[in-house]
Parts: sequence; structure tokens; C-alpha cells
Amino acid sequence: MPKDVHKPTPESGPPNVPISPPVPLAALDQSFVLQMMLDLKASVASLKESVDSLKDQSKEHGTEIRAIAKDVHAAKVVGAFIVLAAGFLGFVINVLVEFLKKH
Repeated sequence: MPKDVHKPTPESGPPNVPISPPVPLAALDQSFVLQMMLDLKASVASLKESVDSLKDQSKEHGTEIRAIAKDVHAAKVVGAFIVLAAGFLGFVINVLVEFLKKH
């Protein structure tokens, strides 16, 4: 180890840096922190209420979507029946017209 390396001692410390003990929070600062914590607690409670409301709305929307899906399925079944009935009726009319043309 080189001999010209200077090791700082605890008494010397860095130059021009005042050493002072930490300052405890004043009563005003404690009151401010307490008020902030109470406000934060109220905000969290409000957010929890909002999330619960959104959950309930989501469940309601799910129920509505299932009801709409049932209605769409019923409309498809009715539409298919109408198309089949119209096709059968068209076939019967066509056969009837051909029969009447021959006689």
C-alpha cells in the first residue's frame, strides 16, 4: 500500500460540511402528517366504494349480455323457420303453377 494515501479520520470529515443532529418533527409537522394520513384513508375508502360499484355494474352488464344472447339465438331460430317455411311455400306454389300450366 502506498504511504502517501491519506485516510480520512472521523474527526476530519469532508471539508466545509456542517455536522448537525437530525431535527425531530415539530408538532405542526406531525399534525400535517396525521391530516395527510386521514385524507389518504378517506381517499382509499372512496376508491374501494367505487371499485365495489364497478363490480356490481359489471355483474349487471353480464346478466344483460346473457339476456341479449338468448334473444339473438331466438331470433335466429325464428328467422331460420321463416326461411324454411317460405322456401317450402315457394316450392309448393311453383309445383302448383306447373301443374296448372299442363292442364
